[in-house]
Amino acid sequence: MAGDSSSLSEEPLLQLLPLDPRDRGTQRCRLGPAALRALGAHLGSAVKISLPDGGSCLCTAWPRRDGADGFVQLDLQCASPGAAVGVPRSRKTLSLSRLSVVPCPPLRRLTVWPVLREQTGAPRVLNQDEVLEAAQELLRNRPVSRGHVVAAPPGAPGPVASLHIVSGSPNVDSAGLVTPRTCIVLSGTPPSEVERRPEVPLGGLSEAADSLRELLYLPLRYPRALAALGLAVPRGVLLAGPPGVGKTQLVRAVAQEVGAELLAVSGPALQGARPGETEENVRRVFQRAQELASRGPSLLFLDEVDALCPKRGGPYQAPESRVVAQVLTLLDGATGDREVVVVGATNRPDALDPALRRPGRFDREVVIGTPTLKQRKAILQVITSKMPVSRLVDLGLLAEMTVGYVGADLTALCREAALHAMLRSEENQYNSVIDETDFLEAFKKIQPSSFRSAIGLIDIKPVDWEQIGGLDDVKLKLKQSVEWPLKFPQEFVRMGLTQPKGVLLYGPPGCAKTTLVRALATSCHCSFVSVSGADLFSPFVGDSEKVLSESS
Repeated sequence: MAGDSSSLSEEPLLQLLPLDPRDRGTQRCRLGPAALRALGAHLGSAVKISLPDGGSCLCTAWPRRDGADGFVQLDLQCASPGAAVGVPRSRKTLSLSRLSVVPCPPLRRLTVWPVLREQTGAPRVLNQDEVLEAAQELLRNRPVSRGHVVAAPPGAPGPVASLHIVSGSPNVDSAGLVTPRTCIVLSGTPPSEVERRPEVPLGGLSEAADSLRELLYLPLRYPRALAALGLAVPRGVLLAGPPGVGKTQLVRAVAQEVGAELLAVSGPALQGARPGETEENVRRVFQRAQELASRGPSLLFLDEVDALCPKRGGPYQAPESRVVAQVLTLLDGATGDREVVVVGATNRPDALDPALRRPGRFDREVVIGTPTLKQRKAILQVITSKMPVSRLVDLGLLAEMTVGYVGADLTALCREAALHAMLRSEENQYNSVIDETDFLEAFKKIQPSSFRSAIGLIDIKPVDWEQIGGLDDVKLKLKQSVEWPLKFPQEFVRMGLTQPKGVLLYGPPGCAKTTLVRALATSCHCSFVSVSGADLFSPFVGDSEKVLSESS
């Protein structure tokens, strides 16, 4: 039995044989019956093969003419740029694990970059229609994959020597079939520039971006593993956070990074005046998302989803209840499509209907809070990367001074600083440099938007401990209670100390209680909100609790 188990664990090896001249230009992969059964491939199935030199190719599965097992013949007509020259002779075997059957749905749109042949004789200007017609003839009824190159057969007529597949298939791990209905478009950007396209900078939003990438990558990269484990990948995510933190920018950046089709709609834009018009608009949007999913991964982004799906209940909310029921029905239907991800964004998650926030619909919630000190510095670095900022400007100091600022506030702050620098140097506006004084002037105009909804007095002017005379014992106790647990958490854990839940300051009026707290917030780089007990008092039942919850 031990010998049997060891033989089963050995990986099958296929011997590489020269290509049959009759198969040249057919994009076929000749395999024996045992290999076809092991792969689960049928006649004409798209098979992706990782070559020993590191490249890959895309072929269609065909049986060998002699029916012999243990051999493979490849036509490298559709292969990665480095693998189109052939397989090295020093490696004459290929592991069966390097072959995998990939999905190959019909493509509705395909973007290619043509490489033209060298013209013999008198050169002439080629018409774009000629190139497009040659590309359509070369790609007819062929499976292609993004990032691969389709080479024209030797001696084939036409001006096109090869075609770089720029976009069309979902990703590099899948394929798409070119049919007569596929719309082929010539790219205006060389594939080298597309590959070097820089990622969209996400200052302070990397953790939230990872959650969206996971939803898009898992069902496309590991479909067999997920099916074997019986797992259903979450197809909906809810982004919650205050206005201006970058929820919409995050969705657009991740969709562009993973190559997904983005369909972005706003909840208020779907509202209709006639009865049933809103439900019709919602159905049309979901139908459009399913059409986009037929040619690759698609992402449906519903901005301000709380306006579309508020809480149901009450005598005058029958239209809203019908809209919520329609969205719930469509979400249940969209979760069955493994290439559609529904993303909702709101700054009022509590106003959403609870039926949306359950597994199977929006089963993952990503909270994007007010940026921390490290995130604010990263955001400022992204914003000022294309601005003529003086080297003397300390972005770390600006991040410390912008407590409570979100991404939109920081963008407005930099814009105001740039305008001030331009007006300051009116004679030489094109060579103006933004210095520290410009940012200090911009602070007078831009206030943190995350504090505008808070109740109470908000003072963002920093206060140092040295500005408060005396009270050394009180300063030390405040530092030990609040500042030290934040700056030295590991030492508190090592010594078994717990952080105090609250601190009570009492004393006569005018003894700097509020100023001490402001200095403590400045030292810890925390937000400071001052709320008076008189602001919390209300004669209405539950109103005081509501104001307290909003200010906390």
